[in-house]
Amino acid sequence: MKQCVILFFVIMMGCKPEASQYVNFIEGYWEIERVTRDDRTIKEFKISTGIDYFKINNNLSGYRKKLKPNFQGTFETSEDALSFQVKIEHNTLYLEYNDNATTYSEEIIKANASVLVIANAEGFVYYYKPYESLNLNE
Repeated sequence: MKQCVILFFVIMMGCKPEASQYVNFIEGYWEIERVTRDDRTIKEFKISTGIDYFKINNNLSGYRKKLKPNFQGTFETSEDALSFQVKIEHNTLYLEYNDNATTYSEEIIKANASVLVIANAEGFVYYYKPYESLNLNE
């Protein structure tokens, strides 16, 4: 019986995907869908007026930029961008930000072609979907 319990835990621990695989899916344009905390929805976004753009370089540095889509299919933005470094610790992927004198990190819970889930230290979990531009010419 004891061997079955140990085998069960070994199998369960092996089910978590490699965090390094998430890196390939983070870069891009993401639209927030909802924010949760303690498994309760804090806010749902039916339509989001802001888009988050993530860029990751070969050296695993990158930046996050807030964009505002317009009706011409382009974006309005400022020159502001949050720089980060991708870190992997204990099979968990983090974006570590250094904004002036403040350093903080966010955990990538899940990232694939259809979803990006990010948690911060305050317990908020942000659910994103890929941004699809409005095509008003159709």
